[in-house]
Amino acid sequence: MKRLLIIISIICLTIPMKAQLIGVNTDVAMDILMTPSIGVEITMTKKSTLNINGMFGKNLFGRDVRFNAIQPEWRIYMSGRPMYHHYCGIIGLFASYKTRYSGKWHDGDCGGLGVSLGYVWPLTNRLSIDFHTSLGVIRYQQKEYTDEEGYDYDSEHLNSAGYPEANARGTRFLPLRIGISVAYIIK
Repeated sequence: MKRLLIIISIICLTIPMKAQLIGVNTDVAMDILMTPSIGVEITMTKKSTLNINGMFGKNLFGRDVRFNAIQPEWRIYMSGRPMYHHYCGIIGLFASYKTRYSGKWHDGDCGGLGVSLGYVWPLTNRLSIDFHTSLGVIRYQQKEYTDEEGYDYDSEHLNSAGYPEANARGTRFLPLRIGISVAYIIK
């Protein structure tokens, strides 16, 4: 996850920015679900922006759920003006999670890529509401085990680095991000 953040930071610093809009946002839908999220949207060209959102969750609604995720998204605005009205884009997802359902623990990582659509409704010159949705392909690898199996670090299935190996892998078509964000343009 640290390597991914370093790579995204390097990309952001090497792409020449043509405009000066920088906004911060939070996904209201995720905040209602007790999953704090924060994002930064940076204007890259006259019609496009790079939006990077991060979120984490722990013990959602009293359940054993822990995750952290980062979602970079390249948005192209149809109006010809960044952070204004309709857009489409390419969105990525990188997440690490551990949850329990159906009597099993699921502990793993996933990555995905998809397309996004949205609409930014400006309320004032600096404040706006962003309605967004996306669909993509997610590839995951995880360790699945029950409490009796105790698959964590006591397992005999350790890789060369000393961590438990994934025993389940798969691919799914899923929404990568759906929600409503409130955004504030800083600059």
